[in-house]
Amino acid sequence: MQQEDDLRALAKIMDCLRAVSIILVVMNVYWYCYATVEGHGINIGVVDRILLNFNREAGLFYSVLYTKLFALLLLALSCLGTKGVINEKITWSRNWAVLGAGFCVLLHH
Repeated sequence: MQQEDDLRALAKIMDCLRAVSIILVVMNVYWYCYATVEGHGINIGVVDRILLNFNREAGLFYSVLYTKLFALLLLALSCLGTKGVINEKITWSRNWAVLGAGFCVLLHH
């Protein structure tokens, strides 16, 4: 019974890590595409102040890569902590190919 509770708690933690990494990616898009977002008439003053304070305190938006790499790290940690059913379609060669393509896209922008 204790082991099942531990597994449920671990799953919740991994879900939280995944959610934080997605939020970081959305924050990255909002921060670096602010002119476009504002051009579409989307201006969220509270979010602007939060992101400005967050950048001043943590320095996460000083470089385009910092936020993306931090989100990638959190996503990798959530994947490592999640035990899933083995799927024959998911292989290491496919994982490395997708990772390589992702790095190409990451470094291109």
